[in-house]
Amino acid sequence: MYLQLLMLLTGKSNSILVSGESGAGKTETTRMLMRYLAYLGGRADTKGRTVEQQVLESNPILEAFGNAKTMRNNNSSPFGKFVEIQFDKNGRISGAAIRTYLLERSRVCQVNDPERNYHCFYLLCAALQESKCFELADISDANEYVSTRRAMDIVGIS
Repeated sequence: MYLQLLMLLTGKSNSILVSGESGAGKTETTRMLMRYLAYLGGRADTKGRTVEQQVLESNPILEAFGNAKTMRNNNSSPFGKFVEIQFDKNGRISGAAIRTYLLERSRVCQVNDPERNYHCFYLLCAALQESKCFELADISDANEYVSTRRAMDIVGIS
């Protein structure tokens, strides 16, 4: 809430840098930050969907098409992300932009056993039996597929 108040009072942008080594929790931390910022600045409607919903639901889509399961991390990304959340003069979210940049080129071209490629391939098939990948409790590719489809509907991807 302090950042939002500071932005409103000063009219200046603020930044939050989330960094760390592989498996440190950057993706989860970013997800929590986006949820918090969307909570603070949400509720502007866009065609029956709030901008808040659209900002939050962009994350599962980016993860499905950009992240993979590795030995160290269930939701590892070879990409860095610059997430910009735009607020209007009243402190409500008015838009967002996400820019990605490739960090680990080798992971795009090659997958090592027992790791997996991008989640979307496994979500489409719910295909744990098609890889030698380890399983994690409470994670279902079929359920993640449903969540990704829901997220795509919310952000307007048919």
